[in-house]
Amino acid sequence: MWGPSNVGKSFTLEAIDFLLGSSRPLRDIPQRNGYDRARLIFDAPNQELFTLERSTNGGGFRKFEGAILDSQPAQVGTTLGARHSPGRTDNLSGYLLSLIGLLDKLVQTNRNRNTRSLSFRDLANLVLVKETEILKESSPILTGQHMLKTVEFSVFKLLLTGVDDSAQVAEEERIIEQDNTRQNYLAKIELMNEFISSLQFSLEGVEANRSEIEQRIAELNQHIQTQETMLAQVRGELNERQARRRQILNEIQRLSNRIDEIDSQLSRFELLQNNYQVDIERLTSIEESGSFFVHLEPTPCPLCGTPPNEQHQNESCDGNVEQIVHAARAEIAKIQRLSTELEQTVSELTLELFDLQQQREQIRPSLQELNGEIETITAPIGNVEFSLSNLVPQINEQNQILEKLDRLNLYREKKQTLLREIPVESPRQTPVETTPIDLSTTFLDDYAQHVLNLLQSWNFPEADRAHFDTSEKDLVINGQLRSSNGKGVRAVTHAAMSIGLMEFCQQRNLPHPGFVVLDSPLLAYKSPDESEDADLSEEDIALAESDVKPRFYDYLSRNLQDSQVVILENTPPPQGLEARSNVIHFTKREDFGRYGFFPISR
Repeated sequence: MWGPSNVGKSFTLEAIDFLLGSSRPLRDIPQRNGYDRARLIFDAPNQELFTLERSTNGGGFRKFEGAILDSQPAQVGTTLGARHSPGRTDNLSGYLLSLIGLLDKLVQTNRNRNTRSLSFRDLANLVLVKETEILKESSPILTGQHMLKTVEFSVFKLLLTGVDDSAQVAEEERIIEQDNTRQNYLAKIELMNEFISSLQFSLEGVEANRSEIEQRIAELNQHIQTQETMLAQVRGELNERQARRRQILNEIQRLSNRIDEIDSQLSRFELLQNNYQVDIERLTSIEESGSFFVHLEPTPCPLCGTPPNEQHQNESCDGNVEQIVHAARAEIAKIQRLSTELEQTVSELTLELFDLQQQREQIRPSLQELNGEIETITAPIGNVEFSLSNLVPQINEQNQILEKLDRLNLYREKKQTLLREIPVESPRQTPVETTPIDLSTTFLDDYAQHVLNLLQSWNFPEADRAHFDTSEKDLVINGQLRSSNGKGVRAVTHAAMSIGLMEFCQQRNLPHPGFVVLDSPLLAYKSPDESEDADLSEEDIALAESDVKPRFYDYLSRNLQDSQVVILENTPPPQGLEARSNVIHFTKREDFGRYGFFPISR
């Protein structure tokens, strides 16, 4: 794929990276306006053809069976998450790793031999090489991020050998577990020290030992027991007298109630006696008046007005005076009888009243005596209770001191037990730069030789010998570190290392994604008016004057049948390459060839 600048060559690589799980958003360029999704078609090693789709805004993926070119596929597809999850294939990373046989692999992350699950993104820098990366003055297998140096070399080792770092897990877990156990013990010991220090601070000023404190507590308990016995005895006497006083008060109340009742009755009887006397006087007056009327000369009846000569003496009328007199006498006799009975009742009640008053007065001295005794008994109770209120805090204080001494001894014993049982600190090997340490130089030498053979097949100038420098993680060609050469040499040798790694794995049936995308690997062949990177060194000039470019393309077109290499370049490939390879020319012209990655218009 070749063409002038600003036709979308670099964007093509970015889009592939985006569809392989990059978290970086797609570059916002005017040409991508109107596109809401991106797709990438895969031809997997197991003859599985499928299409990945992702929104241009990022997020998760959808996988479709076969090559999907329609804007709206008929099938629903399978959702794949964007975040890697160890051991699972429902995310893009796990699914792609499962296709190339790298699922569940572990890589080392630091010099302490910690490990984590391999992600497909760990392979991205080895198969997707941007123009800025292909020119860099550091190793092609490293991104330049210091924190990722160990894990990136561990991924390189995994591809070279097919062996991950899971063998380190058991030992590392044992060391971690042992260290964690030791740290737990140290934390517990530190906690015991804090408890001991706190208790010692709270016991400052306490000079007595445990036996003296126990003796003091026993004496205080004895004193409390004596006071409580005395208090119980006094309260018993007080309860007995209070019970007797309640009996006397109840009796006085009974007598007072009866006295009040008799007083009320006598008052009512006095009023009744007065009424009897009034009635007797009234009836006596009627009797006397009637008697006088009977002995007078005949006169008209004073009651009915009948003249004397017309009065019927043998007949009675409503005004029979004689009968009225007799009735008055009879009523007087009745009232006098009732009055006599009332006087007798009053006399009896008066005698009872006097007797009750005498009884009440006789009881009052006993009540006063009991009140005095109760007051005398109650007086020391307050003193005893006050004494007990002072003794209880003292014994509580001594018990707290004793409890603190017990806890202090307990913490000291626990501390000594922890010190005896604490695991010995795990011995650790001194970290070295060449981690992981189990990558044999044999594999590195074989890999360096394969890259050298590849360069020689491209007729790379003065490619006589090569070896892998473990400190720089890079190739040394003819005694000179690869990264110390000019831009053109670095670009070609970077391509050789990336393509060589893929071939190395394929020839040994080792896992590899099976493709490489390189942006501008033939920088030395650009003319000064084509690129600002044409400031080439002597080695770059020698390279440009060689036939590396045609041999490079010829080799790729003839030897990589089971894999794919995508080359993005400004300069055209050799004539006749179209017969053996898929050559796409971005013309940046509307009337000739393909305009660019994006069409001129939609």
